[in-house]
Amino acid sequence: MPTSLLEKSRQGFRLARQTTGTALRHLRYATAYGRLAPRPYDLIHVDPARIEYCTLPSLQAQFDLSTYGSHLLDGEWDRHRVYDDVWYTRGFAEPVRARFEDHALYRAMEAHFSGGVAWRDTDWYQWIRDHPGVVGQYPDEERMRERLAQVDTLYEHIRSGQYRTQRELRDCEDVPLYSRPLPVPEHYEVDVNIGRSGELLFNFNGRHRLAIAKLLGLDSIPVRVFARHEQWQEKRKHARYRTSESAIADHPDVPGCRSVA
Repeated sequence: MPTSLLEKSRQGFRLARQTTGTALRHLRYATAYGRLAPRPYDLIHVDPARIEYCTLPSLQAQFDLSTYGSHLLDGEWDRHRVYDDVWYTRGFAEPVRARFEDHALYRAMEAHFSGGVAWRDTDWYQWIRDHPGVVGQYPDEERMRERLAQVDTLYEHIRSGQYRTQRELRDCEDVPLYSRPLPVPEHYEVDVNIGRSGELLFNFNGRHRLAIAKLLGLDSIPVRVFARHEQWQEKRKHARYRTSESAIADHPDVPGCRSVA
């Protein structure tokens, strides 16, 4: 069997296995929570300024989770110590929470788009140049220049009022930093995890879009909920029946909420 055909067969098998596992997981959630069960690709609209911290490494790496669908997780992942310095990759030996705006890529984008600094003069550019092969999306200087040119184009798209969902982008041509999505378009939205108190923690997909949304001061963007803390799921279940009284009634992840502020 030709290598390309063999690899396609393997990819098809992995997709089928992931899809089946996702369906069974969400069947369990539906049994436990009924209409309030997490759906595989929940999208909620949030103020990007509310996404202050990241879970590092991403939760799929911390818990060896499928990237497909959504998850309910117990544990202390939303309360890990805060790493309070600039960071370059998500490859931390011990799990931490880190400020999204301390990501060297975010700082470079802020310097470039808000301060007019050339990409080559940013710390991110220089670090990637000196550490080839460490960051998958920026494997070397040549491909970094190509990708940053796409980031420039993406910024202009969004600044002109064209922040669109991945589903809306399916039929668009020449969309920068867009991958034809599998298994569904929502898989590649900016993704967040929701801690036990409702805090929004960036998981790691869509960092360029989130950074641009923050820099442009957008009021709201669609995000995919990758994981919820089990305690948060219980709170949103009870809030559904006491909306007018609940302290979390206006949280964007509470059914029937009226606000994203």
